[in-house]
Amino acid sequence: MPTPSRIPAELGDAFSVPEALRAGVSRKRLRARDLQSPFRGGRSIPVPISTADPFARQHHDLVQRCRAFAAIAPAKFCFSNVTAAALYGIPLPHRVRADLRLDVGVPAGRQPPRRRGVRGHRMDDWVMRTVLGMPVVDPAVAWAQVASLLTLNELIVAGDFMVRRKLPFSTLDAMIEAAHAARRGGPLARSALLEVRPGTDSPPETETRLVLVRGGLPEPVVGYTVYHEGYFVGTPDLAYVAEKIAIEYQGSGHWLDPAVFEDDIGRRELFERAGWKVILVTAPRLRHPTLLVTLVRDALRERAVA
Repeated sequence: MPTPSRIPAELGDAFSVPEALRAGVSRKRLRARDLQSPFRGGRSIPVPISTADPFARQHHDLVQRCRAFAAIAPAKFCFSNVTAAALYGIPLPHRVRADLRLDVGVPAGRQPPRRRGVRGHRMDDWVMRTVLGMPVVDPAVAWAQVASLLTLNELIVAGDFMVRRKLPFSTLDAMIEAAHAARRGGPLARSALLEVRPGTDSPPETETRLVLVRGGLPEPVVGYTVYHEGYFVGTPDLAYVAEKIAIEYQGSGHWLDPAVFEDDIGRRELFERAGWKVILVTAPRLRHPTLLVTLVRDALRERAVA
């Protein structure tokens, strides 16, 4: 079988049929099997990914579909709702991520796109960012747009991610504004904001905090820095300061990476020398919230300040 002719590099890995024809690509070449046609009037070149990580592969596939649509999109559009949230990496439950349709927003007064594999939306709030070269609605707006699809706890987890300690996507003020402007899910988004806490490091950390609070325990402090005799000890994920209890979430990387494992041992020893009790939380413990709540409640009672 003859090798298909090369696609001009200036077309990139996603392009419209008219663009390709203007670049000198024949219609026969555009029908070749090495090209995909995710959307009518467009073509894309499959881009392989080497990682086996399912989340990375899912995000890669999403980006490829978005680029394929962008090649044939209307003059003024942006990715919104679930698609925007997923592009930013905002944590979403599987039932939401499993819907592979693209959410595409257009300004109010314009006709939303109607295509297979696309959900069109008219948008009054037209604040965009450029992500991977594509127009995407502002992160705070994307968070508010998905509010109607999430539970309260899921929305809080996503909200904490937005104002996380490292490289936050937004601010509480921007999220409050977006929640008040949201047509659907606005009341739930505003309720979630009452429990969103800036400065977190991971979604499981937020899940741990919610398990404890929903279990009737006092809310632990996020981002409290511990010093002992004038020296820095560490900043636990969550802390009960008066009782000197540090709660740390330990993902699989803490055991699989020898350097991280050793660092964790030293970190725990420093806390204990400073008089702090360290409680480790793992994914299995999160799946048994009653046991976790009992464990922390007992520790609080043991170390209660008179």
